[in-house]
Amino acid sequence: MDLLVFTAGFALIALASKQMGISLRKTGLPLISAFLLTGIISGPYVLGMITKEAVETLGFVDEISLGFIAFAAGAELYLKELRSKLQSIAWITAGLVTFTFSLTAITFYLISAHIPFMAEMSSATKAAVAILAGAILVARSPSSAIAIVNELRAKGPFTQTALGVTVIMDVVVIVLFSVNSSVADALLTGLRFNLGFIALLGFEIGGSLFLGFVVSKILLRIMRIPAHLFLKTTFILATGYLVFVLSAGIRQYTHDRFIVELLFEPLLICMVAGFFMSNTTRFRTEFLKILYEIGPLVYITFFTLTGASLSLDVLAATWPVAVALFLVRMTAIFLGSFVGGTLAGNPVKANSVSWMAYITQAGVGLGLAKDVVVEFPDFGSPFATIIISVIILNQLVGPPLFKFVIKLMKEDYPKSEGDLFAGVKKTVIFGADGQASALSLSLVSQGWEVKLAMDGQAALAKDFEDIEVDYFSRITRDELERIGCHKAGAIVTMLSDEQNYKICEIAYENFGSQTLIARIDNRFNTARFQSLGVLIVDPSTAIVGLLDHFVRSPAAASLLMGMHKERNVVDLRIQNPDLSGLALRDLRLPLDLIIMSVRRRGVLFVPHGFTRLEAGDLVTVLGSKNSIAELALRFDVDQKEAMLQMVEKAAAKELKDDLPFQKEVRQLIKSKVMSQPDRFDLLVAKSQVMDLKEQIDKHTFFKLAADVMSDPLGTSADDLFHLLTKREDEMTTVLAPGLAVPHVILNGQKKFSVLLARCKKGIEFSSSQPLVYAAFVLIGSRDQRNFHLQALSAIAQIVMEPGFEKKWMRAKGKKALKQMIITAKRQRSVNL
Repeated sequence: MDLLVFTAGFALIALASKQMGISLRKTGLPLISAFLLTGIISGPYVLGMITKEAVETLGFVDEISLGFIAFAAGAELYLKELRSKLQSIAWITAGLVTFTFSLTAITFYLISAHIPFMAEMSSATKAAVAILAGAILVARSPSSAIAIVNELRAKGPFTQTALGVTVIMDVVVIVLFSVNSSVADALLTGLRFNLGFIALLGFEIGGSLFLGFVVSKILLRIMRIPAHLFLKTTFILATGYLVFVLSAGIRQYTHDRFIVELLFEPLLICMVAGFFMSNTTRFRTEFLKILYEIGPLVYITFFTLTGASLSLDVLAATWPVAVALFLVRMTAIFLGSFVGGTLAGNPVKANSVSWMAYITQAGVGLGLAKDVVVEFPDFGSPFATIIISVIILNQLVGPPLFKFVIKLMKEDYPKSEGDLFAGVKKTVIFGADGQASALSLSLVSQGWEVKLAMDGQAALAKDFEDIEVDYFSRITRDELERIGCHKAGAIVTMLSDEQNYKICEIAYENFGSQTLIARIDNRFNTARFQSLGVLIVDPSTAIVGLLDHFVRSPAAASLLMGMHKERNVVDLRIQNPDLSGLALRDLRLPLDLIIMSVRRRGVLFVPHGFTRLEAGDLVTVLGSKNSIAELALRFDVDQKEAMLQMVEKAAAKELKDDLPFQKEVRQLIKSKVMSQPDRFDLLVAKSQVMDLKEQIDKHTFFKLAADVMSDPLGTSADDLFHLLTKREDEMTTVLAPGLAVPHVILNGQKKFSVLLARCKKGIEFSSSQPLVYAAFVLIGSRDQRNFHLQALSAIAQIVMEPGFEKKWMRAKGKKALKQMIITAKRQRSVNL
């Protein structure tokens, strides 16, 4: 009866806690802090609405919640998304764990005389409590970090590394806590540290890992049940709770029957189960959806009850201890992140400020503190009070510091309606009638940057006061560039058919615009426009086609027409090289977003779960505006950092020796833009060009390249072929889908040559990689090292310009290919 009364009363308080969190969100206070505050006010030390007896009776709520938190922590460790920064993540994680655990555990032990519940403890017991505290204070908060990253639209190497470390850390801390729990249990029970203890500890950890695998199989069976999502959610929460019951039962049984007791850490078991569900099963998306939907309810109940269980009398007596631990932890994080970042080879600036990204604590840390209450009831409650006090301080100070350091590293991209999909949301509309004006206003309202281009004889600009208007006197490439067509993601033509065709033809051949749209007057001109890849709108049939779609598929048509304000359909370009090769099923999409189609090298197809993404893909997505913004952030990439990665990937090992390679390349990329040609332009002007018509393999291509380049370099074709083949066998020179930069170092002096090659049907460098359509072959002597790097940097900037692939494939002949490279907009150096 008491259980029902306490549960009902707590449910009402939890509802109030939810409203408290919503009300205090405007102040910037984290939701978790609001829930804790509600629990404290409702608890036995303030209003007494939740009594000490009720807290003890509701202990099962803690165990259910802890199982969920561990499932979520394991599911967050998704290896495929962390592969690109594993070295930095590993070193920084090692540094943080080493320094944070060591310094906080030692501090906790040394100040134990000032902690009331530890004052009379033996040295062994104090050591047990200290190592538990050290393990918990290692924890981070992935949820808080991800929320800040999404808020700032942060992207870049620093942000990516910080998120990776934060996610990995939750896994490491649970393993560390499991080991320390066993060690603490041994210290408290007087078990000697010998080979037998080490074997016992290994058995407990190994057993926990095995049980985690078994639980993952149980979760897999649950996910396969053809039942409602609510029933599956109930079974998953019950599974987490039963893991705690089983662990406690085994511990009690072995304590009563044997000399030693076995402690299979329930948090580690649940975390391993979540990891296997996320990384090895096809139910990852559905499992994450369940965790996502039940998460708010679990966090409200867990943190509210945690607040009610805080021993405020202990807190009042030990608040200086909490502040001291907070300061020591912050110092340890600075040392750990700096040393780890230095060992990983990260820039000094990033290492000196990265500590600000790792202060925040929340879910797992609180979960571990509550787990101590469950496993060590003799001192668990006052211990948890001190630890939770430190966590609250970290939660209040951490998020502002994380925001500050992201801005300091200039990796924040605050939400801007006009820049949400940079490079795509710019359009030029040619027209002067009401439809052109209406289309302009509609796009502006959707966050597009719109320019309306009119013939000089058209209406006056005062009729279009809310739209930027430009006038043209004739239709030429120079005039279209002046208007800004070369920077537009889309060009819409609403003039006469002849004018429309001329504009589209110039844009097709010169600008590589992502989208060309024409409103035509005569349907017999359709074939001409289609040959340029233009999307055609025929007014005479458009209304009929639209009505037809509304009849056959009203839901889809209404979505495309923008009639559902909470949903949107947009095209996003994948520019992040880390996503290249990732299967669609492995891409962690927001739960309310789906990918409808993918356009790759002009071919549109409907993807499935095993479709592998490529850099440059144009992906059509449907979802809420917030989810689309989140996905756009992940698809995007820092251009300068991407150029650096491309040059670093391309450069042979001979070019990286003995010099600050990254610093050199960064300086080259930041060189001033100059109008006069540099050495690379002059070299390209004299270079050979191959325009291949048939598909070939890499050996045939290398043979052709060696034959062409042997005379200018004064080297035999056979030697060049051997060097090119050897370089490719050591490491592929395919840098991106469709692009390769084969290059080798020759003996001798003052030798350097470049070859441009286009193969419209593709060069097969490897059966496991996409065909190559653009190849830049660089061959030079060792004394030309600096220019070699400069040439690689120039190529990286050229190929990463929007529309490069289209311009390259459309260029009319060898002369046009050369001219395209020479006139490309890039950073040019006087020393180049």
